[in-house]
Amino acid sequence: MLPILAKFKVESFLIKQNLITKKQLVIALDEHEKTGDDLSLILIRRRFLKEEIFKEMLSKNMDIPYIKIDPLELSSDITEYLPESFARNIKMIAFRMDKEKVFIALSRLLTDNEYEDILKLYHPKKIIFHFSSNNDINNTINEYYGLSKSIERALKDVGNLDAISKGNAANITSILEKELPIINLIDLIIHKAISQRASDIHIEPKRKEIHIRLRIDGVLHTVRKLPRELFFAVVARIKVMAGLDISEKRRPQDGRIRVEHEDHAVEIRVAIVPTLFGEKVVLRLLDPENLNKSITDLGLNKKEDKWYKQIINHTHGIILITGPTGSGKTTTLYATLNHVKSPTVNIITIEDPVELINEDFNQININHVIGFDFSQALREVLRQDPDIIMVGEIRDRETAENAIRSALTGHLVFSTLHTNDAISSIDRMRDMGIPNYLISSTLLGVIAQRLVRKVCPYCKTYYTPKEHELKLLDIEGNPKDFIFTKGKGCKMCNNTGYLDREALFEIIPMDDNIIRMIEEGKPTLEMKEYISKKGYSLLRQAGVKKVVKGITTISEVLRVTSL
Repeated sequence: MLPILAKFKVESFLIKQNLITKKQLVIALDEHEKTGDDLSLILIRRRFLKEEIFKEMLSKNMDIPYIKIDPLELSSDITEYLPESFARNIKMIAFRMDKEKVFIALSRLLTDNEYEDILKLYHPKKIIFHFSSNNDINNTINEYYGLSKSIERALKDVGNLDAISKGNAANITSILEKELPIINLIDLIIHKAISQRASDIHIEPKRKEIHIRLRIDGVLHTVRKLPRELFFAVVARIKVMAGLDISEKRRPQDGRIRVEHEDHAVEIRVAIVPTLFGEKVVLRLLDPENLNKSITDLGLNKKEDKWYKQIINHTHGIILITGPTGSGKTTTLYATLNHVKSPTVNIITIEDPVELINEDFNQININHVIGFDFSQALREVLRQDPDIIMVGEIRDRETAENAIRSALTGHLVFSTLHTNDAISSIDRMRDMGIPNYLISSTLLGVIAQRLVRKVCPYCKTYYTPKEHELKLLDIEGNPKDFIFTKGKGCKMCNNTGYLDREALFEIIPMDDNIIRMIEEGKPTLEMKEYISKKGYSLLRQAGVKKVVKGITTISEVLRVTSL
């Protein structure tokens, strides 16, 4: 890095790199003399200069990193050093700081005076400069100082709420329904999470602070730490939004929130549970687009699509979808129901809770408080003349028996199980006490699935794998015959190298041989060997195909699958 950033002559650099013409420079310099605006910003504003190309070349030439910053990742104590007016005037933001150094992102080059002002502001810390885009800096300043102001104002009001909390809960509710800084704080966090494509917001109380974590593409990221003093107000505000009892702190509570974000509505499922340091809140952001997905949107290849449609084109029987929480089972179920629905068919779903509201189906919410569980709901549903029943999850023997009874009496039943792979669902049913002859006579097929992160298309790079990498996925062949991909990290993927997710499927239709093995009580290991010889892809094999096609990476497949 140059010792004094302000000494860099941008005019000569632009001409030398052929980024602008001399005529364009003259026009920009004339405007610079009249307005005093930064020369590079004038050139970008007049579209003489492409900002991204300019910043990247400037970054390489001056050995200054080019980054994308996220306002939720910034520490609130930085505002003590950097006044908002100073940040806006210089077009900069301090995004990280420790005892010895401060890291600053700039959208333009500095003048000598600005450089000296920054040195004085952070003396005696060493300053590490970075470049960022003008839009990123402006958006970060707006969001960051807006959030910091909300925290600051909320801290002033939190004393009042703490005092009231010892009294009437109705008074707290009325206060939290008004325009208070805590409302702005929660709104900022929710809308930022939606814009970041987060599936969940975790609000976790710790001994001295509150951690805000977002689950993006299946991975949790700590994005903000709030003062512990705000804890009661944050949880109380969310409870008010979800219509929950703010005075109840000992028992778990569930609720729903609906917010408008840009041009669409977002449904949020709220789950609150008491922990050692207070109530932990998880907000699940439900994508309404999942309601409209079809089977073709699931990412099935031709063989998988053929096998899956072969399974679901029945009038009665049980179809199981397996996988851990967050593996996309609900999305697959709704896509399947969209495929089989028609005006002549009565579809009833039993869910805990109903996540996505769809008027095409008759959706039933489980209510454990009054003893209305999956098993009882299934018994009642059979009196509603259903053609197709979707049971959110088979958790116990009674629910499994009722699902089988429904299948035996001419109904098509879809449900989920929590197992590691498709064939293990047979062992799970056996463990519940279901006889082999009932499993073999009702089970139509089992689908296991996982979600892997996709390589970011904006920063995707290609490379020849090492021999040990092929061995990790049990791939035979010469490494030179393969081209794998990975992401470098860019502003589009928040420097993770991944953007969005895609499903891996393990689809096992029940053929005569598998049915016979189930009836005879054969171990699932023997069934797996037969399935592999038959050509059905297991989860790991499905992942290997995605790696070879350049969709995902080795580490992602290893993360979500097991041998």
